[in-house]
Amino acid sequence: MPRENSQASSSDHRVPNLAEKFKLYIQALLSVSLYRYGEIGNLIYTVGMNTMEGVVLYTMFSMAQNEMKVAAVLGVAVKYAYPGITVISSNFTSGFIDKLESAPSRRRQIAGLIRAQLGVGVGQALGGILLFCCFPPVFKYLFFASPWHNQILVALYLLHHIFDGSAQILEGRSWFKIIEISLRQGRLPELKEHFWVIYALSQNVQLILGQLFLWSSLTLTTFCHQQLTSPLVMGAAVVGLMMVVCAKFILPAAWFFNYRDLRNHPY
Repeated sequence: MPRENSQASSSDHRVPNLAEKFKLYIQALLSVSLYRYGEIGNLIYTVGMNTMEGVVLYTMFSMAQNEMKVAAVLGVAVKYAYPGITVISSNFTSGFIDKLESAPSRRRQIAGLIRAQLGVGVGQALGGILLFCCFPPVFKYLFFASPWHNQILVALYLLHHIFDGSAQILEGRSWFKIIEISLRQGRLPELKEHFWVIYALSQNVQLILGQLFLWSSLTLTTFCHQQLTSPLVMGAAVVGLMMVVCAKFILPAAWFFNYRDLRNHPY
């Protein structure tokens, strides 16, 4: 009998439709402070980085190909750097998460994960600044007079990927652990039951939003490629940079400053 009841309850579980998935996603945002502030940071970062990439990458590679003849070097350097970034960052992050999981309380785990988010914020902010320095008007103003400007461009773009890529690996593991504790092990049964639905929908929202802003900024840059210092193009790059620099500090700031609902959350 218990086996039959277990099978019956398992078969009664229904996959929610799209409207219900959005309701669960909104409920998670409204009900769980950690998830809300972290997700706001994720969305702001997605919009900012994709806006900046749409403006910077097309113009940077055009400059690298037509004026500096190092476009191929940029591509090869990043391709061969990524395996090293992934191996080192993944090993460090896995050991860090294992150590945190041995902490005696969820509150201590969350506190450690919030500190990790500070590291993520620093890494992605530095990565954003380095990418912004590759934007042709900025790069030419800062570095074009140097006889080493070709090497500087390659170094800036490579360092952008090192800082941003490492931060993304740490952020992926630490953010997943945060939402696993706050949603999957939280107090609301409907969020526990549909944890993977909420997680997948969040990823899809970020992907769609990112593509929307990437193609919008790329279209803008394509039409204005002869006027990169125009207020519209420069404004898009600067706003994107500011969003990237600030985004991942939202959750740590909410944790450390005056949000008693976060600090007193019953983990």
